[in-house]
Amino acid sequence: MYPIWDLLQRLVHWCFPILIAFAWWSAENGQMQWHAYAGYTLLVLVLWRCLWGCMGSEYARFSQFVVGLPSIIAYLRGDRSEQPGHNPMGGWSVISMLALLLVQTISGLFNTDELLLQGPLTVFATDGIIEIASEIHEASWLAIQVLALLHIVVVCYHQWVRKDGLITQMGFGSKLTLVPTSRPKLGLGVLVLVFFAALVVTIGLWLPEPEPLWSF
Repeated sequence: MYPIWDLLQRLVHWCFPILIAFAWWSAENGQMQWHAYAGYTLLVLVLWRCLWGCMGSEYARFSQFVVGLPSIIAYLRGDRSEQPGHNPMGGWSVISMLALLLVQTISGLFNTDELLLQGPLTVFATDGIIEIASEIHEASWLAIQVLALLHIVVVCYHQWVRKDGLITQMGFGSKLTLVPTSRPKLGLGVLVLVFFAALVVTIGLWLPEPEPLWSF
């Protein structure tokens, strides 16, 4: 049993579905301030994961699991050669979800519900940009739901039909494999996460407060 996923990567991974569900719940129940907080937190974690994909632990790096079309075709045709980490389809699923979450969170900064909350960057945007951002925010949310549902179905298939133990791997960070792996890093990841959190908080404090949409 060799370690595959580092602890911080696993914690961030599980934070994504929790925060996405909370962002949906808060929006549905009119808790827009909490919705904004969930969005800011998601943005921090997405930025961290993108950087961690370039300089993080061995099997967290994009170079390890982002492959070309020939590898994807070979995988779909049944090539299941022993390889730690994400398979070709899983790797592109990670990229797709990160891209959608990045689009979702950034568009939210320019978005407004026209009642309770304005995104912090609406003060710099024209009405046209705000309208486009709102449409992107809604479209990306629909795409996230579809991809999340597909992800759940595939993970359940691998966990209980193919018995690959994907849920166990992401829970405990190890996989039964014959391929030795290097021990994942942690300290650097913590520093990077703290940096992005501090950066987002600092920018949030620096931005001017949007004018209230309603006065009483």
